[in-house]
Amino acid sequence: MTRARKTPAAEAVSDTLTDLSLLSAATRAMREKILAACETGDIEALRIPIDWNELRPMFQRGGAPADPIETLKALSFDRKGRESLALASAVLAQPFVRIARGPVTLYEWPAYARHPAPPADEDAARALWSCVRFSDLARSNAEGRPHVTRLAIAADGVWHYFWSVD
Repeated sequence: MTRARKTPAAEAVSDTLTDLSLLSAATRAMREKILAACETGDIEALRIPIDWNELRPMFQRGGAPADPIETLKALSFDRKGRESLALASAVLAQPFVRIARGPVTLYEWPAYARHPAPPADEDAARALWSCVRFSDLARSNAEGRPHVTRLAIAADGVWHYFWSVD
């Protein structure tokens, strides 16, 4: 007997959104917790929103780290986590998209990670580059675009990932 192979659910990505009232209350609450932690300037403050999740968010390919704060420090150019805090703040300040994958709805920042386009002006270019990890500045994807750091929170308030992968 052969088993039917499961195919991944199709993904529907919205147009670029800027109205935060379109976020679910749980998504808004998690976003605000992350931003509040970033405002402290202390990477340890991110433990609170990280620990709100049943499962830890992913910060790099290969699954959730044993100690997410140590991972965020290691990923930061300064090795203290300040780059991670600045990136999270910059990313969450950008427009976003709603992604529907079967029964799951995610909100992902920044929108231009999914809808890449040349920056319209100097402000848009600065916003794009503020979402690129220092170590990713020299790398680009197949189309020559930088690896933009993405952050996704589900409609139920679960923080899924904060990473720069293509």
